[in-house]
Amino acid sequence: MDLMKMKLRMRMILFTVAILSMFIASGVWAEPQKILSAIDANSSNCKVVSQKVFDFKELGQQEFKSSALLMEELRKLGFKVEGDLKVPADLVKDGIAKTAFRAELQGKGPGPTITIMLEYDALKNGHSCGHNLIATSGLLAAAGLAQVMKDTPGRILVIGTPDEERGSLGGGKIALLEGGYFEGSDIVFITHPADRWNADMRYLAMKRGTFVFKGKASHAAASPHKGISALDAVVLMFNATDMLREHVRQDVRIHGIIKKGGDAVNIVPEIAEAEFAVRALDTTTMEETYNKVVNCARAGELATGAKLEFKEPRTSLKAPIIVPPLTKMVLDQAKALGVTESEIKASVDSGSSDLGNVGNTYPTAELKFKIAPEGTPGHSDAFRDYAGSEEGWKATIITGKAIALAAYDLLIHPDKVKAIQEKFKELKAKEGK
Repeated sequence: MDLMKMKLRMRMILFTVAILSMFIASGVWAEPQKILSAIDANSSNCKVVSQKVFDFKELGQQEFKSSALLMEELRKLGFKVEGDLKVPADLVKDGIAKTAFRAELQGKGPGPTITIMLEYDALKNGHSCGHNLIATSGLLAAAGLAQVMKDTPGRILVIGTPDEERGSLGGGKIALLEGGYFEGSDIVFITHPADRWNADMRYLAMKRGTFVFKGKASHAAASPHKGISALDAVVLMFNATDMLREHVRQDVRIHGIIKKGGDAVNIVPEIAEAEFAVRALDTTTMEETYNKVVNCARAGELATGAKLEFKEPRTSLKAPIIVPPLTKMVLDQAKALGVTESEIKASVDSGSSDLGNVGNTYPTAELKFKIAPEGTPGHSDAFRDYAGSEEGWKATIITGKAIALAAYDLLIHPDKVKAIQEKFKELKAKEGK
């Protein structure tokens, strides 16, 4: 037992030395310790907040209790908080994002602006994506930074972003981007629980499209020659798309469904409808492939004579620009806090998120943190249970500390911010090439 205690004590000493050594050279070694102490002091309260958000389990655009609770906590920390944000009315009903918010804390004089995003919407089976922990890891980071901002240049923005799970509809981060609420951000951070630690944030760009074909109804037995089959046009579109798959990159995803194909087997279908989604690891490739899918629909129109009705979708999901110096900075902080190299593993599977739109506009790092055994599927009941577990909360505290320390490092080193921004511009210019 004494040996175990000695090992634990030695690990804590090494951890403290690792954290402080990152800042001693700049002469501000005391500030990181203040950040860590403030996070520890606020951890019990933030855990209560996390449990409340977990229990609220509010769906997208309905997160009224969750957003109100988070706004109140930020006000207690000294942030100036604004809710009911004005956004484009064609993305959010009445043009008001009622469950979004923007909080600001000004530091000592001019400097970088570091933004932290919070998510808090649930799925039908509860917080099976762990957004309660995204919200509170960000809240912990804000609590730590609030302790030192009076002596630190720059400012902290905390943006509450609703409805991530339906991001392609545009009511979450896309609406807030278009509303200008990220303007002025130099670097953006967010977190996400997972079955591993990493910061590679490999999201697929995605665009959906609905294709309606209008033909001419006729009796399929008595007078098929008088009809124009809208369903034939849809089938031809699918066939053309299947041929396209051979000539796209391996990361490209094209998936579609027939939403309407006719009403009676003996009537030539007058109206048929298909919906497709196209994804790729970069936005340029996704857009190019999407345009080819649209041409597949036009081929169905040309071949059958059915009229195609197609409207370009209002929103799409972009792929983030991954900036290695920024992701390394965040992971270095996590490792200094005790995350081992063996726990850091690249993501194998990729989905799509409106986070990609932010990461395509601003240098963004998403720190994924392990709360569940490797292989636990997201959006599952099992993952939901881990999002409400004690082990999940311990990882959340580490995550909040890592984000806070990385943010502080950037606030006091504007040269690092500039270098990251230049790298971001360079990588974005090469997107899809």
